Amino acid sequence: MKQLSSLIILLSLTLSGLAQQTAPKATLTQRFFELEKSLEEVRKEMASLRQQVREIEVRASMPTIRAEINKLVQAPEITHEIVLNNGTVVRGKITQEDLSKVIIQTNIGELLISKNDIKITRAAAKLHAKCSLDGPISTKVFEDKTVYTGKIKNEGERRADFPQIAFTLYDEATRLVAKDSVIVSGNFFVFKSGVQTDATILPGQSFPFECTVTYPAGSKISYYVPKITWEEFE
Repeated sequence: MKQLSSLIILLSLTLSGLAQQTAPKATLTQRFFELEKSLEEVRKEMASLRQQVREIEVRASMPTIRAEINKLVQAPEITHEIVLNNGTVVRGKITQEDLSKVIIQTNIGELLISKNDIKITRAAAKLHAKCSLDGPISTKVFEDKTVYTGKIKNEGERRADFPQIAFTLYDEATRLVAKDSVIVSGNFFVFKSGVQTDATILPGQSFPFECTVTYPAGSKISYYVPKITWEEFE
């Protein structure tokens, strides 16, 4: 950043120096066009450098901006389910309750519900992620490796953190030949601890993966076993 700023200042001084140059009358027209061309090139270079500085400043501020946004949209803890007389189910955390009403904090804000409209109030079952293959796995076999590609989908009801797919390869005698895994890239997320990741999958989403498993050249691979795992934080 400092180097770009210094270069912009240097180019500004150069531009001022060029503007102040004078020439003999015999070559005034020729020097005018040369100077005009030089000034235009310097202006373009300065504009390009200013744009680079702005882009660097924006990229530098993005982690902070993302962290602040993430804090604003943190979902409340789901501890209760309220089933209304019309069949609607409200999930959230009850913050206040008296003989006539219940106040529950939900993903869309606080709701005040009359007890006359409530059929059942119960403890909420904890939601879980459920990652599985979304379609078939494609393979590209080489002399010393196999490349597996496909998609992972979260069919559960909560975010899947650090979803991972592992491949274990066996020969005809069921002996282990090789194994490897890859974490699936998905959505960007900032945890309360400040840890940032781009490896989360929201319910209903699917993301592609590519995993390369290497082994000694000439190995006879009879079959492979894929295994999907994930974490659930916060």
